[in-house]
Amino acid sequence: MRNEGRLVSVDDATFRSVLGLWPSGVCVVTTIGPHGVHGMTASSFSSVSLDPPLVSVCLGNHLPSHALLGAAGRFAISFLGKDQAHIGRRFAGQDRDITDRFTGLDWVTTPNGCPALADAVAWLDCKVAHAYPGGDHTIFVGEVTEAATPRVISPLLFHSRNWGQVADPLPAAIHLYVDTPLGDRAGQVPDAFAPGREGEVLDTIGELAALGLDEIVCVESATTPASPLQVRRVLQDAVVRARPATLRVRFDGRNRLALVNALVAMKSGVARFDVLTREPGAAGLPLDDLLHLARQLDVAHFRSDLAQIRE
Repeated sequence: MRNEGRLVSVDDATFRSVLGLWPSGVCVVTTIGPHGVHGMTASSFSSVSLDPPLVSVCLGNHLPSHALLGAAGRFAISFLGKDQAHIGRRFAGQDRDITDRFTGLDWVTTPNGCPALADAVAWLDCKVAHAYPGGDHTIFVGEVTEAATPRVISPLLFHSRNWGQVADPLPAAIHLYVDTPLGDRAGQVPDAFAPGREGEVLDTIGELAALGLDEIVCVESATTPASPLQVRRVLQDAVVRARPATLRVRFDGRNRLALVNALVAMKSGVARFDVLTREPGAAGLPLDDLLHLARQLDVAHFRSDLAQIRE
């Protein structure tokens, strides 16, 4: 930067603190060497080109991974999910008790011979196309030769030296299905928010989406009240798993946390809700309650009984 016409270097502490304010995804970069496999956690990953498919990763010149990757000419990148911060810490060298970072994890071998996490959000198999000097780092540009998305789940984020998850904003508008029966092009997932059923529920949603349905409705059990934490666990990934179908939810108004669950659903990317006009106490979320919540949150709303639902 300039100070009275002179160039002034940014001190290391300030530069680190500024860069720490930029949130990024987290990946594990792996390669092979004469003594086996090697890997490290990185957040300095970026896409470069679609045609040809190119990505880049920056590695410190002092790191063992730098020399091994340069010599091997190939590497894999595994994107970590929201529940894999422990893997990120392990490959960042923060877990001092682990001597072999690869032990106990499920790996697949890519066509280029590099290890990739079997349950990563996604992985890329790359050959080094270019290596550019970048100060105390080297910018490795990789040509992507293979790619996979093993698991549909929200990504792991890194921000201000902390591991985190995606924070979703409120929707601009919600659509209220008032006393609306299930249509011919819709599927239903009962007991969708019962503890311990996340995997089964997400698999069912994926199967329904594969049938080409327009909507998938997640229904709260009448006997097992849903908790906000469980609603978040399911819906954060269910919204993605349901695509291209649209996800709809039906909460039980007798649950004291019903409106809290509706707010959590909105923050998880849900904008369609089944509601009832019947008196409070019925097995459905009362229309007036959800309307009141939408007004308090300044979220627009469309009712199926007043006008056609608009996208």
